[in-house]
Amino acid sequence: MEEKPRSTTQIGLHYGLITGIALVVFSLILFIAEQHMNRTLSYFSFVLMIGGMVWGTLEYRKTSLNGYIPYGKAFSSCFMIGLFAGIVAAIYAYFFAQFIHPGYGEEIIDKAREGMMSSGQEMSEEQMNTALEWTRKFTSPVMMAIWGLIVYIAGSAIIALIVAIFLKKEDPTLNTTV
Repeated sequence: MEEKPRSTTQIGLHYGLITGIALVVFSLILFIAEQHMNRTLSYFSFVLMIGGMVWGTLEYRKTSLNGYIPYGKAFSSCFMIGLFAGIVAAIYAYFFAQFIHPGYGEEIIDKAREGMMSSGQEMSEEQMNTALEWTRKFTSPVMMAIWGLIVYIAGSAIIALIVAIFLKKEDPTLNTTV
């Protein structure tokens, strides 16, 4: 019996979960090393995301598509991997802010306050309090998870559009031009 090729959703789920777990482990390492507020190091999570997309899509191309993958399927595979990794990361963000480090929201508020004071812009106490109150609304565990998911979805779409260009490999037997 011939094995049915896996879909981009199946590939996305499989490699997305692996990538999501890698993102969680990386985040926990940053937290343990007390570097969770280091923005520069946190950008490395995008490297992990790209790595997961490339790995999963290359495996999909090799095992399910006979070594070829059109741009659309490459994009779909990359995006689905990013989507599922983002879901894992968003769930983790909620648990991190709610249970692992409940003071994380206040840490973000304090960093925002420091940034406002050192920016050199003249802000009244009322303006600063209003800005910090808005920041506080977006730093609840639920809002952090929601915004994290939105960022991962948007980022995955943009990254997938670019990465798929390099991963596509057209099947020459399907070339219909004469």
